Amino acid sequence: MVEDNPVLGAVIATYPSDRGRLLVPGGLVCALVAVLLNFTLAEERAWWGPVLTVIIMALVVLAVAWYILHLWNREVILYEQGFSYREGSRPVFFRYTEIKSIRQRGERRAYFGGLLRRSVYEFVISTRAGDVIVLNNVYRRVAELGARMEQKTNAVLWPAIAERLAQGERVSFSASLELTARGLHQGGRDLLWEQFGGYRIENRRLLVLDSAGSVWFSALLAEVDNITLLLNVLREHSLNPAESASQE
Repeated sequence: MVEDNPVLGAVIATYPSDRGRLLVPGGLVCALVAVLLNFTLAEERAWWGPVLTVIIMALVVLAVAWYILHLWNREVILYEQGFSYREGSRPVFFRYTEIKSIRQRGERRAYFGGLLRRSVYEFVISTRAGDVIVLNNVYRRVAELGARMEQKTNAVLWPAIAERLAQGERVSFSASLELTARGLHQGGRDLLWEQFGGYRIENRRLLVLDSAGSVWFSALLAEVDNITLLLNVLREHSLNPAESASQE
């Protein structure tokens, strides 16, 4: 049982690496290589046939084992005031206030003509100190992990952003898009809230519309910082919040 942290508070949830997801592909790779070697080098009657078979198989097993062990002990623990991130034997602790941005990517992939489908998620967390943490399908329930991380981070990010906006500053949400108290700014042009016509999400892209319904700004969701926080702001200023939300 994971104990509460005296600094970060009570434990919310733990998210260890999905070891079953690591073992199955590793086992399949080893089995495939073993079958191929059995019908190729292992059939060679010369002395070097069996020797090379053993050497190649050993190298494959070692490579697969190294990959699995590299991810085996990874774990994220969420607390009330922060989280711990473990790659090896020692966890590193962060407060939610240390997070600068979270970028997310999600897609549904199909294999074998659609017979097999799986959801792929990735959350890239950047801290103010320059650390970058990537959370993906290596972790169990990664979608839930990312959603909770964003919820906790947004709760501490938004008050700071609101204060900056009140002071007349611009807050960046991508390489070119900035939020201001009066609207949005991008590449030397402004879209005031009076001119804002809502937003849409299509093909994993964010489309910001002007009052005429034309696309004023477009970017991949994976290239936008704190996308859920930005969508909350856009939804509040949308001419038709219900319609914009239905486009997600």
